[in-house]
Amino acid sequence: MVLRPALRNILEIVGRLSHYDVNTNVVDTEVVQDSGDLSSAEVYDNLEELESLGFIKMLQPISGTTEKDSDTFRLLNITKEGLKELQSVS
Repeated sequence: MVLRPALRNILEIVGRLSHYDVNTNVVDTEVVQDSGDLSSAEVYDNLEELESLGFIKMLQPISGTTEKDSDTFRLLNITKEGLKELQSVS
């Protein structure tokens, strides 16, 4: 499958942040920070599309754990299919 450049870029970020390990969680806000010129809305749209394609898993949202940390975030995992996609030549 040939992914749009923006999708492939987000998948590569998730892969890199997870050290290409399907068992390593990545925080969605880290992906947004590493995405460069994309808005957070565009990043989340791409994450949802990657999940629908089976290349990542998005876990349930988690609320901040302290009073100072009231933000909600999601943990992501790259899947075996996502790793295969990164290995494929586009």
